[in-house]
Amino acid sequence: MITKLYEAKNHILIHAGYNNPVMHRHMAAHIIISANGKMCVTSGEAEYLCHGVMIPSGASHKIDTYGSAVLVFLYDCTTNIAKQIRTIRCIPEEYCRKIMTSYTSLEQAYTTDNYCRFEKLVMKELGFTDCTSFVNDERIVSAMKYIRSACFENLSCNMVADAVHLSQSRFSHLFREQVGMTFSAYLIYQRIMHVYTQLLQGKTITDAALEAGFSSSAHFADVNRRIFGLSASTITHDLMFTKVD
Repeated sequence: MITKLYEAKNHILIHAGYNNPVMHRHMAAHIIISANGKMCVTSGEAEYLCHGVMIPSGASHKIDTYGSAVLVFLYDCTTNIAKQIRTIRCIPEEYCRKIMTSYTSLEQAYTTDNYCRFEKLVMKELGFTDCTSFVNDERIVSAMKYIRSACFENLSCNMVADAVHLSQSRFSHLFREQVGMTFSAYLIYQRIMHVYTQLLQGKTITDAALEAGFSSSAHFADVNRRIFGLSASTITHDLMFTKVD
């Protein structure tokens, strides 16, 4: 199937065949909804058979979707949603069905407003009321904006620290405390999203990857697979990317 990826302000939504049979972990909190039937989620010695699941950031897991496509929400570590997902939790089947029905309607008539309505429905069904960022230090907010605008440049932690008038050690500590991930992890995340943006504008995967600071398209594909679970063939041949403005 064609993989569809939506980049919103504080999350990414992937609609794909998303089988990850090898134990792995991501730096974003997951909400995964099966399009058809149950999936098997394994974490440590625990195993869950469910139609949907929430997985906290950093939790080791593997997923067998039995061939079904899934919706995968990846929420930035800085969001209150990621903060609230602290344990692996199964989602009732009836909620999953409502979400999939709403997503089908979104695909038939995509607009930014319709996407926002779809996200609000998902949040309501799952009991979340706040999907905004919990980062409240203005220096770190400024640093994040700076990284997003210049992630494709040869940025260093010290350069960003200087830009927000902090020592490198103080900036590193404060960034990890506020954002929930290291500067380097956040930079990689933003570079991946820069590649997707450039692909949407018609650039080749090689040109986009090199511009974003990856050593090659293969390097980008490897990092992207480890973080988002998308294979190189999916990225190059079967990806539809939409930026939700």
